[in-house]
Amino acid sequence: MNTRTALTTITLGLIGTPLLAGTTVYTDRDYMTSGFFSMDPAVRGDNDGREINRVSSIQPFGVFDENTYLEFNDYDWSTLGGPVDSAVFRIEVVSGGFGADSSEENPFDISLHSLSQDPWTTIDPTLFSGPASYQGFAADQINSASVISTTSVGGAGIYEWDITSLVNDWIANGDANFAQTIALSGILDASGGTFLQGLVNSTSPSLIGDEVIGQIVVVPAPAGLLSFAAFGVIASRRRRG
Repeated sequence: MNTRTALTTITLGLIGTPLLAGTTVYTDRDYMTSGFFSMDPAVRGDNDGREINRVSSIQPFGVFDENTYLEFNDYDWSTLGGPVDSAVFRIEVVSGGFGADSSEENPFDISLHSLSQDPWTTIDPTLFSGPASYQGFAADQINSASVISTTSVGGAGIYEWDITSLVNDWIANGDANFAQTIALSGILDASGGTFLQGLVNSTSPSLIGDEVIGQIVVVPAPAGLLSFAAFGVIASRRRRG
């Protein structure tokens, strides 16, 4: 079985309700950019030994924002055959260090963005400013118009973003209008706080196998039958292989 894609059975907790099959698509590359990076490369996290990726509030501690990107290019979205009723992005949130984590009392709104360009091939990792740099890419691609979903993160745990509309665009259009990559940012956070929130990196050398790496759970089931709470019983924690 492809370690990045698995068929998973979801139990709804309703007696006599048939089990519904869902497809879990794992990220094939995840990485981040940050104003704290001052040496080449400016793009980090993909198989380079980085423990975690991060997402930040706008200009944390006076530097440029931190953003995380996750690719889902290895999966052929057209094989789903048509629109799906539910697609949820999931990832495990962890400490980002520097004493700037969110909490239940001090939550952080993290937004998920669609992209029209592939950051991995568009961003020049040797540049730290200018149009081809990660800052130029963020200015062009990471804005309120590209937000698909926003979730309030209150400390460590597993969080979800509804991206049904985006996945249906991928199914219908492939990469004609969209990069099959998502971005996570803090641009809509209105708390006024400073956050550097950690996210599990699928290539971290310290993964032990039970972490929830970036993944999209797609369920082509009749509308109205599923609750996002059902995803809590998905046995889909897997290291990217």
